[in-house]
Amino acid sequence: MLKRFLRSRLFAVIVAVAVLAGGWQLYLTVRAGSVVSPDVVAEAQISSSLRVDVVLGFPPEQFHTLFLQSYGRISGVEGNTVRLRDVRPESVGMLARIYWIQQILPGSVR
Repeated sequence: MLKRFLRSRLFAVIVAVAVLAGGWQLYLTVRAGSVVSPDVVAEAQISSSLRVDVVLGFPPEQFHTLFLQSYGRISGVEGNTVRLRDVRPESVGMLARIYWIQQILPGSVR
């Protein structure tokens, strides 16, 4: 019975989906390092609350703004950039894994 299942089309589909999902997660993890500015990484090591500018590849819509509010307070939107404040240092890594975020830069004080 197990041999039959291992040769079935269902098993092949399950393995293919698992490989694709694992590959996507690996891609997001590797990409996250290039998304975060070194200045943000340095500031995250010494501060308990950060100001960051999240750069998207497009003008943010309501969905993006509401989604980013779970990581910090929105202090403004300028072009393709969403300004966040009160971001916890551990949230920076989670933000960097979001595929539609292009860059995370130090926030400007305004």
